[in-house]
Amino acid sequence: MNQGPLVSVLFITYRRIHLLQRTVLSFLRNNDYPNVELVVADDGSPKWMQAEMRTLPIQKLVASEKNRGLGANTNAGLKQCAGKYILQIQDDWECQGPPRYLEQTVLLMEAHPDIGLVKFCGVAHGVNAEFRIRDLEGPDCYLICRESSSSPLTQHVYSDCPHLKRNELVHYLGEYRERCRMEECELDYEDRFAKQSRFRAAFFPSYYNTVFNHAGASDSFRMGSRLRRLEDALVPVARRCKERNPELFARAKAIHQKTVQLLYRLSILHN
Repeated sequence: MNQGPLVSVLFITYRRIHLLQRTVLSFLRNNDYPNVELVVADDGSPKWMQAEMRTLPIQKLVASEKNRGLGANTNAGLKQCAGKYILQIQDDWECQGPPRYLEQTVLLMEAHPDIGLVKFCGVAHGVNAEFRIRDLEGPDCYLICRESSSSPLTQHVYSDCPHLKRNELVHYLGEYRERCRMEECELDYEDRFAKQSRFRAAFFPSYYNTVFNHAGASDSFRMGSRLRRLEDALVPVARRCKERNPELFARAKAIHQKTVQLLYRLSILHN
């Protein structure tokens, strides 16, 4: 492949410059695809961190003045992606190669316009010869079939883990949901992809859960947020309440969920 269509590589980040630096540099070390633009979307990190981000070998930095949450940060980054394809990576996924994985994936999507998403990480989908794509040279590739009574391996087709998708798919599905918990944002997008029928998803078994390594799992912002820490601290109390008075527990849980949702909508809480 001499040049190929432009691929925008979107790094989603917040307050983890040490991980972002490793992620960006590992991508550059392990990529042979020649036509890329590197875009960083930062969700309101301190100014000194944003200054360090500007020293990275990237083409665009979308730097928010304040923390607005995963959905808003992702939307801001996607709007700056000019590529036909978007490789979306959160800031704690280091690339391990092989260097041709991106070129091979672009070739697949160029040959199959109905494939809107290629996953590199996530839950196992299984290998079924019936869904193998047979007109592609190189590593074997398989469609991720839609869920049915005879094929239960299609849950969680969309994932916020590293994936390559068409910019056209982004416009088709619409923006990520904003002012909500990180988990709700991701599950909502997953649900929208599952309900549409225009685009299919695929994966390369030889690349799946090998090209990218989740180096920041122990430093997850999802697990380190103040709300998550508070909820974890309340688990023993909640467990005792559920055992002694299930009705009271159910009411308290519903009130908590509605309160948290309201605080996100009012922008009082952020991811």
